[in-house]
Amino acid sequence: GAGRGVVAVGVGRQARGLLATLQRAEGLAEGAIAVALAGAALSEEVGRKLMDKGLARLVRALPLTVLPDGGHASRNPRAALELLFDLRVLDAALEQHGLHPPEDVLRAVDRLAAAVRFFTLADGSLPDLQGSDAVPPAYVAAALGGEAGGPTPAGRNGFQRLDGRGLQVVADAAPATEDGWSLAACAQPLAIEVLAHGRRLVTSCGAPPADGGFPGLRQVDAASTLVLGEATCGGPATGLRATAMGPRLLGAPQGVDFRRQEAEGGLWLEMSHDGWERRFHLRHDRRLFVSQLAEELRGEDRLTPVGDSAAAEAGRRFIPFVIRFHLHPDVASSLARDGKSVLLRPPGDEVGWRLRSDAREMAIEESAYFQAGVPRRATQVVLRGQARADAGATVRWKLAVAEELPPH
Repeated sequence: GAGRGVVAVGVGRQARGLLATLQRAEGLAEGAIAVALAGAALSEEVGRKLMDKGLARLVRALPLTVLPDGGHASRNPRAALELLFDLRVLDAALEQHGLHPPEDVLRAVDRLAAAVRFFTLADGSLPDLQGSDAVPPAYVAAALGGEAGGPTPAGRNGFQRLDGRGLQVVADAAPATEDGWSLAACAQPLAIEVLAHGRRLVTSCGAPPADGGFPGLRQVDAASTLVLGEATCGGPATGLRATAMGPRLLGAPQGVDFRRQEAEGGLWLEMSHDGWERRFHLRHDRRLFVSQLAEELRGEDRLTPVGDSAAAEAGRRFIPFVIRFHLHPDVASSLARDGKSVLLRPPGDEVGWRLRSDAREMAIEESAYFQAGVPRRATQVVLRGQARADAGATVRWKLAVAEELPPH
């Protein structure tokens, strides 16, 4: 009827307007898919022309958006999932027209599916890292389409997975993205997430809301990593720069390195970043060991002097630091009487987990967890100490099954 014709004219006009705005690499693939789908929904020559234009833009955008290992250029696991879902919808729309998708689209689907399988953790969801969040497992499964994958690789898209007996660790072992790809990126080097028996245990504060609110969620305090001198090592743009460029990330460390070893009975991951070197002349090194024989994760956070630390500190001898372990809001926590360990109890887990440390001070403090932009109250385990400018500092910690559990 006439109403349907009006809707079709409006869809075509909006699709052509969107097509005219697709200039930058960031968002180009997603926008091109929208144009192609609009063309597929319209009839006759007008729809076919729009679809062809959208597909042509998409073919140019995919090599810029999908990395060779299948990760999204933003390094956001949720972005890889959403793009995979969009491409599958486009594939179905083309099939209804009796058309086959371009080879570039099929190649991108295969790569993205492999990356999403890597990111899918033991609870069926994604890690809360680099602007991603723990989406419903059914949504992840739907994007994967029930396809079985091969063995899980050690790393993709700058993330490392350590799968042990009962424990699963994901570590951010690469720099955050820059420029337009960083609209949801986080300056949280060497952040980790830990699942115990398939349940979220150690995480971050979650994904920032899509409207750019709560910029602190993208800074180092909001992740399970080390913070030196109550400072930040990068964050979202503010003021005029944010108005001109959007909430992109600025000043995040780019010197991030890792080395992985697989020894008999366990997995080692050694990481480092230079985010504190310019201000404090100290490098953060983090070592993780996940046992494949026992349910145990061992960690060591070390601050190592780099260059002339005495000149950098201008006489200041000690620098305070904090190591944070943000807990999922469903995890109960209690501090031992000696102040050297914390008992963690994930919901539904028959065992508890004890986090021990040789830090000078160990405490439980309030935190927050954002999921789909909605905040929930949570807690965090905080380790405090002081680093000497000329000698650094080392803190060792261990997460293992509790020997015995007190009554609830």
